[in-house]
Amino acid sequence: MDKFLLHPEHYSTKKIGWVDRGWYAVTEFERTSSANFKLTAELAQTYPGFTPLMDERNVLIYRNLYREQHLPELLDMIKSIKKWKGARLYIKGERVPFDMLGHGMHCYIRTVLKQPKSSNRSEACHIFPSEPSSFQGCIGCRRSSVRMAWNSAIQTDSPLWFTFGFLDRHQVYHIYKDDLESAVIGELIEYHYCPLLDLEAIRTFVKGLPERIDPRKDREWRYHRNNGQEKNDALPHSPHYLRADRIPDILPVSHDAYKAYLRRKNIL
Repeated sequence: MDKFLLHPEHYSTKKIGWVDRGWYAVTEFERTSSANFKLTAELAQTYPGFTPLMDERNVLIYRNLYREQHLPELLDMIKSIKKWKGARLYIKGERVPFDMLGHGMHCYIRTVLKQPKSSNRSEACHIFPSEPSSFQGCIGCRRSSVRMAWNSAIQTDSPLWFTFGFLDRHQVYHIYKDDLESAVIGELIEYHYCPLLDLEAIRTFVKGLPERIDPRKDREWRYHRNNGQEKNDALPHSPHYLRADRIPDILPVSHDAYKAYLRRKNIL
């Protein structure tokens, strides 16, 4: 038997699982006639995760790997190479066109990397739930504007998740899950490449929210009868919110009852 042949029985049959390596980005470029090439090549060697590679064409590739804390350097590099032939960008292994980055990285730099600890954090992300003990925030991040936190004393133009719904003839309230998902994802798609955003996880979260609420059984809720005394206008500032009511047909009994309901449904 040829000792150089590989035989499966000589190796472990233990399955190798997929490993989440966290957020990372990779830039690659090769020699060009650009007047900025020499400076950019020198810069790449001072940037994080620099690795020179020789490809199958025997061409030297300048490759850098960036983590989220290196986003300013990444954006500087992108600015230099985005118009060069053969330049490539990968985010978490996915090839991404330079003109499809959106605003997520810039937002992360402004709200996370450059946010002073002493600030009142008006620009902070406010992701729900940031931690189980702090009941605040929006689905995905504040830029979705779809709130999870409810307070009867606070009225805003930002819709709550349960305002996407209707009361049927049996007095059971149904959530428009597709409209809710569209509202959240529609506002966040421009921020897709923010290191903190995972649109698939957000979709899963939305799908896991209750589809119906019956105040006769779900005692944390009550019917809200306005009898025409309050105008039930749709929220105005985004087309994604057209199916959300400013004043829904149901409301939580109290702040504590609402938190208890979310805990009972394993949301909080």
